[in-house]
Amino acid sequence: MQRMLRDSLYTACIFFLMVSTAWADSGTEGICMTIRQGIRLHVYGMYGGYPHSVLRDAVLQGVACPSGEVELHAFSLIADPSPHLHITVTRPIGQGQQGAISARLFSKGHFVIGERMPFSPLARSQSPFSVTSDINLMMARLWGDLAERISHGGPVIP
Repeated sequence: MQRMLRDSLYTACIFFLMVSTAWADSGTEGICMTIRQGIRLHVYGMYGGYPHSVLRDAVLQGVACPSGEVELHAFSLIADPSPHLHITVTRPIGQGQQGAISARLFSKGHFVIGERMPFSPLARSQSPFSVTSDINLMMARLWGDLAERISHGGPVIP
């Protein structure tokens, strides 16, 4: 009886671990839904030993949408169908460890533009929510760079 209970418990644990891992890795979020059809957000990476759901919430809190006339015009050129934004956060476990974030924007399966930057000193030793300002800054740079490229007559998809 004890063996059967233990085996059932192991099976249940393995099942829930597999389901929660698959859910965390495969989910996308709709962001910037007030602009055309919005953007599909994919979050990858790790932040110390925090669960992926905490990292996803921090990214959602920090992500910035295009704003301003030039940025909105540049976005309108890639907005149909919804572009995909892949944000990767990497911070090794340990106090004060260096980390980085990157964002890559894809439209119709093609790379459009990307940004990468290291964490600020504050974000290196805090919870995942301390990187929201870094993510916001990176996204502002991404939209600004895309708008600048378009305004100078550059291609939408290089």
